[in-house]
Amino acid sequence: MRILLIDDDPVALATLELLLKKNVGSCDTASSGIHATECLVKAIGDNQPYDLITIDIELPDITGLDLLTRFYQLEHKNGITPAKKIIITAHSKPDYVIKSRDKCDAFLVKPIRKVPLLEKINELFPSGKQAS
Repeated sequence: MRILLIDDDPVALATLELLLKKNVGSCDTASSGIHATECLVKAIGDNQPYDLITIDIELPDITGLDLLTRFYQLEHKNGITPAKKIIITAHSKPDYVIKSRDKCDAFLVKPIRKVPLLEKINELFPSGKQAS
């Protein structure tokens, strides 16, 4: 499984990367919307699109909600199957959930715990690419 992790908090990003590399698959990381978009464009160009993308809701240059829209447009424009997307945030505001629910596949609140994260990934990938 190919995974893109997006978070501007270096500790949260490193923790998530360690957890997912060990249990799910290879990870690329980005700490801004610009870097994340570059990663997605490269993955599409290399014909190796991501299977899973985690997106922090608050990034320095763009909101996670706007990034969801950007990624959907890029995937649709290039005719690829959209990656499963999980919004990750320290804020559990209901408006974030409402605004993101039609563009993402899951919503998790920090601090991210191993078991709930892996359970959510197994729900999103019921056959084949599962977390262990």
